Formats: sequence, C-alpha cells, structure tokens
Amino acid sequence: MLFDLQPKTRREDLYDREKELLEFRDALSLGERLLLLLGIRRLGKSSLLNVALRESGFPCAKLDVRSLYFTHGSIPQETLAKRILDSLLESLSAKHKLQLGLEKALSSIKGIRISGIHVEFEKKPDLAELLEKLDSWAEKEGTRVILAFDEAQYLRLSGIQYDGMIAYAVDNLSNLTFVLTGSEVGMLHDFLGLDNPKKPLFGRYAREIILERFTREQSEDFLRKGFEELDFKVTLSEIENAVNRLDGIVGWLTMYGYLRGVRKLSEKDALNELFRKAHALVRDELSSLLSFSRRYGFILKAVALGNHRWSEIKDYVEVKSGHVNDAKFSALLKNLVKYGYLIKTERGYEIPDPVVSEVVKTL
Repeated sequence: MLFDLQPKTRREDLYDREKELLEFRDALSLGERLLLLLGIRRLGKSSLLNVALRESGFPCAKLDVRSLYFTHGSIPQETLAKRILDSLLESLSAKHKLQLGLEKALSSIKGIRISGIHVEFEKKPDLAELLEKLDSWAEKEGTRVILAFDEAQYLRLSGIQYDGMIAYAVDNLSNLTFVLTGSEVGMLHDFLGLDNPKKPLFGRYAREIILERFTREQSEDFLRKGFEELDFKVTLSEIENAVNRLDGIVGWLTMYGYLRGVRKLSEKDALNELFRKAHALVRDELSSLLSFSRRYGFILKAVALGNHRWSEIKDYVEVKSGHVNDAKFSALLKNLVKYGYLIKTERGYEIPDPVVSEVVKTL
C-alpha cells in the first residue's frame, strides 16, 4: 500500500525511484564497495534500501544503527558483529545450501556458536577476521555480500574506529559492498572523512545516491494513486491543497494519505493531526542539526522569515552569531542545499519543506 507508514519492502509499494534503483544496481554490477544513500528524513531512504537489497539477489545484512545506539548507549564490536551475522543468516533462510556454506565458513572462527539464524560469541569477536571470512565465503560462492547500515553516522558515537574498519574492507575485501545511509546534515560525511586527510577513508571512492523531493506532478500523482488504491474518493482541489501544504516530502504525503484514506479523518482534521505530529518530529530532527552547527538554524530561520538572497541571509546570521567569513558561510549554504533543507531559485534561497519552515520560525 502506498500509504503504509512503515518502510516499504516491495517494488509495487514504492512510488517511482526507478533512477535511484538503477544506479544502485549499476554500482553492484561494477563491484563498487562503498555506496552512500543521502537525503533528509522522510524521503524514503529506508524504503529504497529495502527494495534495492531485495532485488539485488545478494546475501545482505541491514542494521538500523540509530536504534542500536539508543538501545545500548554505544555500539560495541560484539553487538555489531552479532547483528550483522543474524541479519545475514536470516537473508539466506530460503537458500539452505548457501546458509550451510556460510555456517561452515564461520565455524572456523574460535568462540562462535551458530543456532539456526542466531549467533552467539563466547569471547569478544575480531570484526576484521569476521569480514575476511565473509569475503572469502562470497568469493568461493561467486557472490557478493552487502552490509547496509541505516543512519550510519551513529557509528561515530561508539568510541570505536569503525571508519578504519570500513577503510580496511574497502581496500582489501573485494567481495563486500558497504551501503551507508544518513539523514543528519554533515554527520555522515564527517564520520567518513572522505575529504579529510586525517581520516582512514580519505581519498576512497564512494558513489553517492541522493534522494530528491518529489516534483509537484509526482506528489499529486502519488496521492491520486494512493487514494485510488484505497478506493477512497477525494477531489482534485483537496490533492492540490495537500501538495501546497506538504510539498514533495513523501513522508508527509504518506502520512496525510494514511490519516485521510485509512483513518477516514476529514481533510481539515487530517492536516491538523499531521502538523501536530510533524512539529515534534521536525523539532527533534533540528536538535541534531543544530548540535552540528548553530549557524544552520540561523540560516534556516533567516530564510523562513523572508530573507532569500545570499547577502540578506549572511547579514541575519552575523547579527545572531557574529562574523563568519564568506567561504565558511557559502559552505554552510551549500550543505543545506545538498541535503534538501534549502533550494536555490530565481529569487534566491528557499526552504522546500513547509513544515520545516513553520517550525524554524519558532526557534
């Protein structure tokens, strides 16, 4: 169902994203070892990842790193290793021969016990050794193993140099592909340090697949098809009004469709309920953004208040936070544009997400 609030797992439930899926498949066919799925929250990164992994046909492990971090307070190697193997074995549950082959390959690691799709360690595992075994097994089977980390920037908070581990694998383990997603501005790039000479992954190639907002035409078509799927009648003016309020953010459009078409709220009540829930979600999101740099908040508020030109926004930011040099300010703007918080139009910079615009005015 298009209006299902949970991340999609099947192509038929995923609206469009054909270009992104094609790029994902192309990267795998070329044997690329590091893929980044980037974009602000609620653009469907998890859904795209689920469908791409399912359609790849390769053994894969998918981990929600944010959930691991908030559950455990850190991400020790044994927790990460266990989740990787549990998820990988589960992905092979329908391929008995491959599953048995993997179990045999892993059995050579001292202190590991495997029961069905569950793994236990009798001593602290060596993650590098584990990855090497996965690579050797994949080469023997003529396959590729995909290790996907959703909201991967939380790995940087674990106190362990997982970026170094990934760098080692990228350099030496040719049958592994790492897929990292991230929605917090700057955090994932800061963790990876692809452009930082002091970081282990400096200079490594990573393919970036950036999810964009839906166009107006796509947004209207998404709502129309979703309501048709539910056999729920709405007027064209209602669809146009919803898109005017929610723009091309698939998460907001999906929530509206669910509240209106599944819960059967009135148009007014559905929008009110959506904005009530959205305020809490967006304020939580912005708390992470502002912890990275408070100037992001000043820039967004300047634009939300009607300042659209580079000089106008910079003047506002300097009033609030003091002098900032032109190069640094331009870099901040570029980051906000790249991740979808701002777009550049003929009249200057604008906030594409109306919900974000409404919330930042209250900061």
